[in-house]
Amino acid sequence: MHPHQFERRIIKPPPCKRSPFIDYNEKKVYMSKPEANRLYASVILHGRINEEESPDVDTSVRVIEYGKYFVMVRELANSMKKEGFVLSHVMEVGIQNIMMNLPPDSKKLVMPVRFSVQMQNMELNGKELISRFKKSNRLDRKDMIMFPVLENIDKTKPKIGNHYWIFNVNIRDRRFETLDSWRTLKNKSLDVCARKMVASFRSLWEEHYASSRVSLDEFGLTNIGVPKQNNEFNCDVFALTIANGWEARAVPKFTAEDIPSIRKQLTNTWVENANNKAPWKTILK
Repeated sequence: MHPHQFERRIIKPPPCKRSPFIDYNEKKVYMSKPEANRLYASVILHGRINEEESPDVDTSVRVIEYGKYFVMVRELANSMKKEGFVLSHVMEVGIQNIMMNLPPDSKKLVMPVRFSVQMQNMELNGKELISRFKKSNRLDRKDMIMFPVLENIDKTKPKIGNHYWIFNVNIRDRRFETLDSWRTLKNKSLDVCARKMVASFRSLWEEHYASSRVSLDEFGLTNIGVPKQNNEFNCDVFALTIANGWEARAVPKFTAEDIPSIRKQLTNTWVENANNKAPWKTILK
């Protein structure tokens, strides 16, 4: 006879051995609700129908419209379908959504993804970039300034060889951070790109915040261990989830198995946002 095997309880490490980046009490929250599943299925269906009717030209209508940002049904469907790659302007909508849902007193700022492209190329004279760094915006009073980075990691594939990751300026803890779901700073291409981002940010800071109490002289470059992809896809969804959840203390707890549910949640959140002026209910009925 074999004794009954009881399920082992989870033993939490003592406080002295706990990582500051893991919330040991956090519960799994990446489960999409039935209404989110239905909306997601409708988006995918309408995108597929339009692609079948007009293979070469996107003739679908706007399903998301946040001021100057808008996304067509087909673009949203192709970005959020399984293993789809989120287009850069769809990523901008995701970033806008993160900013809209932050508390009014939040000291976190997520910059547009297009800024990262300019900063990688050391093109720091753009009007919009300079406008966001003006001292009147008081960036030195933020705890963190986050840049979703769109990096081309395969030069032979200028359109499909792209990868998203997060560069974060952690002012509170006085460090530059890389949060990449595919690589660490031991990877040469990530290290080179991250140092370009650091150099560009330092240049902009010295130009606009030279007299600020926040000095970047002692800021080092640190790799943050975040959840990792198990294939070449989904870096975009990983980046958005990390950007939304990272508060410089606990890394969001999710895995590659959660990505399908997260895709549905993101689609539902973006479409149903109160700031969405597109007639999405009529479009997706």
